[in-house]
Amino acid sequence: MENNRRRFLKIASHSLGGILAAGIAAPLVGLGIHPLLKETVYGTEDFINLGKLEDFPVGVPKKINVTSSKMDAWNVFEGLVMGSVWVLRKEDNSINVFSVNCPHLGCGINWGEEEKQFLCPCHGGVFDMSGKVISGPPPRGLYSYDTKIQNNSVLVNYNKLI
Repeated sequence: MENNRRRFLKIASHSLGGILAAGIAAPLVGLGIHPLLKETVYGTEDFINLGKLEDFPVGVPKKINVTSSKMDAWNVFEGLVMGSVWVLRKEDNSINVFSVNCPHLGCGINWGEEEKQFLCPCHGGVFDMSGKVISGPPPRGLYSYDTKIQNNSVLVNYNKLI
């Protein structure tokens, strides 16, 4: 009788200990497995909406902040400013979207309203409205982005320089 009682208590205590250990281990295992089962980082992969076509006057470059949403693990960042671009709407309603950085050394490009040219203040780089180098040390024209117009909205692939 004594042996049966000890055996029962031993089985019961081991079972209770196992249940408690599983209760502690399950959330820890879930914490490790969750990122594998769910996309935990997203954002900025697809085309990003810059605004309606009407927001961009023909022949006048407009500097726009590129904003997107990003999720990193369990944090969601809405309206995250990824950077800026110059948007130029042409007469045929096609769009050029240029980087705001000079291809020479990365200085910020400005639009010279009087000159009707993009100007780099650092080393005197000058670019025409199509982004081609006119003068200065830049080795190439302005970097541009892949764009499309969909449902009257201007979309840019901010991950892909052309």
